[in-house]
Amino acid sequence: MTGEVVKYHNDLNTVVMRTWTAEEMNFFFTILTKAKEQGLKKLVFDTDELKSLASSSRKYRWEETITTAVKKIGQLTYFEQSERKFRVMTLFEIFEVDLEKRTIEVKVSANFDYILNKLETQFTRYELEEFTSIRSTYAKTMYRLLKQWRTLGQKEFSVEDLKRILDTPKTYRPSEIDRLVLKPILSQLSPYFQNLKVKKIKSNKRGNPVLGYEFTWNPEMSESYVPNKFNKPKYKQKSKSNVPSWSNTDYVNMTSEETKAELERKKQEMLARLNSSESHEVQTDIYDFLD
Repeated sequence: MTGEVVKYHNDLNTVVMRTWTAEEMNFFFTILTKAKEQGLKKLVFDTDELKSLASSSRKYRWEETITTAVKKIGQLTYFEQSERKFRVMTLFEIFEVDLEKRTIEVKVSANFDYILNKLETQFTRYELEEFTSIRSTYAKTMYRLLKQWRTLGQKEFSVEDLKRILDTPKTYRPSEIDRLVLKPILSQLSPYFQNLKVKKIKSNKRGNPVLGYEFTWNPEMSESYVPNKFNKPKYKQKSKSNVPSWSNTDYVNMTSEETKAELERKKQEMLARLNSSESHEVQTDIYDFLD
């Protein structure tokens, strides 16, 4: 893995990915990772690289995943409706697969340019490697949804919204949601959301029916990325020289006149004592002259 980051507009989280397998989701979001912030130009990807990023193994299974995923991508639409108007839009204008050449050519639809290319605010981001390592499709979808609120650390879903977004069978009872939906979500997402918990929101009416679910976790810190933030500054060590500074042609003597006079007095004393020692053959220590 190379630390690839998935990033897209939050609107994509409202699209229900019905009947998608975990491998098909991995393939789709790997494509989005490579296509983000690339504009509306045609993009050509190597299927072997996509396979590596999508954590897929076994060649025949990978080609089967591509084939089934592309069919579902073709059916993946965004429905927008107002009081007197509605429209259906597809995410990709072009999505062409060549299994012989091992290439995939895509072109993002102009209507969805903002989904991948204009991501200054209201976006969801997460590590592709984390997403592809999650096995349960329920956990994968909830991972994406909670990442939208990663810095808040809390998100509530009504029972109806949870069933719609996760595409659970309508016949699921609360006990089945606990066992088949919430249990794998908590188990597989706990490594990525510290202190992840889910609490049932119940009605005060008779029987205390479940109205919704509240997910909580420790909020992630949000800060700007600073390259080499933790690198210590390097300083060049100055080379030492035995050459006295006064030998420099630009040297300026800053010694005061009083100090010069004192040095001259000590110099004359030292010369006098040297002359005296030579006359009387008295041994003299150099430290005598420095008192």
